[in-house]
Amino acid sequence: MDEEKIEEKIRAVVNAMTFDNGKWEMGIDAIALVQPGLARIMPEIGARTWKLYYAAKAKNWPLALFQWKEAKALFELGAFMRPKHAAGIEEYLRDSWPPLEKAIKAEDLDAFLTAFDRAIDDANAWHEKKEKPYIKWKVPDFPPPDMDFTPRRK
Repeated sequence: MDEEKIEEKIRAVVNAMTFDNGKWEMGIDAIALVQPGLARIMPEIGARTWKLYYAAKAKNWPLALFQWKEAKALFELGAFMRPKHAAGIEEYLRDSWPPLEKAIKAEDLDAFLTAFDRAIDDANAWHEKKEKPYIKWKVPDFPPPDMDFTPRRK
């Protein structure tokens, strides 16, 4: 059997596969369509970054590290889901994200604020590189209202 026929048979099997989501059966193509793109993931990253900033300002270092990790995981999901942006996201995570982690682990607010400002400037520079100069993220002037950033006693 030649390669083309094998590929055709595999495609037929894959296209016949469906998965029950509790309401209806979905094929692989339908599942792929509903996966989040950067337009859905970036607001989640923004919310985590907002919490990261205010956790660090409150010197709640465990919460800051948690938010840093969660935002990083969302960036990685974005790179996986949208491969055309993977190289840019990977570069950003390599160059702009580690100084935040280092400052958090050192519990150094001054270093964190410097690294945070750079990370936001770098993110906005990426928006420009990706021809979206109209996207300019900034940390809100107030902490997220859904969290108490006071560090818990150990």
